[in-house]
Amino acid sequence: MKVVATSTLGQHLVATPEILIDPGLMAQIVAASADAIFSEDLDGRITSWNAGAERLYGRSAEDMLGCSTIALLPDETALQLQGVHAAALSGQRVERFDTWHLRPDGGHVPVSLTVSPLLNSDGRVVGLATSAKDVTERVQHTAELADVHRTLEKQYVALGRSNRDLEQFAYVASHDLAEPLRVMTGFVQLLEKRYADALDERGSRYIFHVVDGAARMRVLIDDLLEYSRFLRSEPGLEVVDTNAVALRAVASEAAGEVEIGDLPPVWCDEAAVFAVLQNLISNAVKFHRPEAPSRVKVSGEVVGGIVHLYVDDDGIGIEPEYRERIFGMFSRLHVREAYAGTGIGLAIVQQVVERSEGRAWVEESELGGSRFCVTLPAPPAGRAAA
Repeated sequence: MKVVATSTLGQHLVATPEILIDPGLMAQIVAASADAIFSEDLDGRITSWNAGAERLYGRSAEDMLGCSTIALLPDETALQLQGVHAAALSGQRVERFDTWHLRPDGGHVPVSLTVSPLLNSDGRVVGLATSAKDVTERVQHTAELADVHRTLEKQYVALGRSNRDLEQFAYVASHDLAEPLRVMTGFVQLLEKRYADALDERGSRYIFHVVDGAARMRVLIDDLLEYSRFLRSEPGLEVVDTNAVALRAVASEAAGEVEIGDLPPVWCDEAAVFAVLQNLISNAVKFHRPEAPSRVKVSGEVVGGIVHLYVDDDGIGIEPEYRERIFGMFSRLHVREAYAGTGIGLAIVQQVVERSEGRAWVEESELGGSRFCVTLPAPPAGRAAA
């Protein structure tokens, strides 16, 4: 439907012969609108001003009728709005143009404008009609989102820097500690060899404890180097034959029975998958019940395009309140004399799976012990193991 009007909005409206709109009804619609609606003539003088405009701008119709629309324009947006008016005067309708208007106190109000040409019965432009919507809430929301985004960017940069420093520290500290440890161990062993006849039982026991402590520290350093390696390296993506990797991981565990099911391939890097399975299988074998050798079962399935790998055991199990804690660095639930280890293996598992956007958790196993679960990405469609 095409509506043609004179320059005074809602006072004289002429429609096409098929559909007629009562001018009084149109005036009521304009007056009742929640948006600010006003019109102006070709000289920019305001010719109508509804109640919505009075609320938005804080100016009455009595004050505004006959005034120039320049009174609504801040200096910084006047040029932009001149372009919008020029487009409307040429017959174009400009919709949802976001800008700023002025209030009597000099304050700026954000508005979204729709500016339409007003045509007389001959189709000639005789003025403009403007509908203005207050978008203060949207602008405030956008500003708040921008602030949050800037804060997150700063935190991301700081976190990246902190992670790089931590990775560098872990590598340097663990690497540089190895050399003095070797020197210390060598000289203590040399002392024991050369002065064995002069040492009593207590002296020999002291030397044993020094050598044993150095050996345990060496294992700890090696585990730290392994952990820092996964921190520092970018994961290489390839189709990994999980069955072959699991067999290699099992080969390093002499004790107990390990059953490997048909494991689906994963989209990861082979060294990372080996680290996950080797640590989980080693952990399962280690924490067996004293009265019997361990029984471990490795299985897997694809769920929703994600590979789930499970390592079940019939060991001593883990109480529910400790199941999240065990993936922390140096986290141990038992004294060293009962079960050897550094408390880094499961931290490596979590580091690897999180780097691949997976996760690791523990459940109760049907075998009677623990079930360690990890998720890793499945190979993309069309990719198969070599």
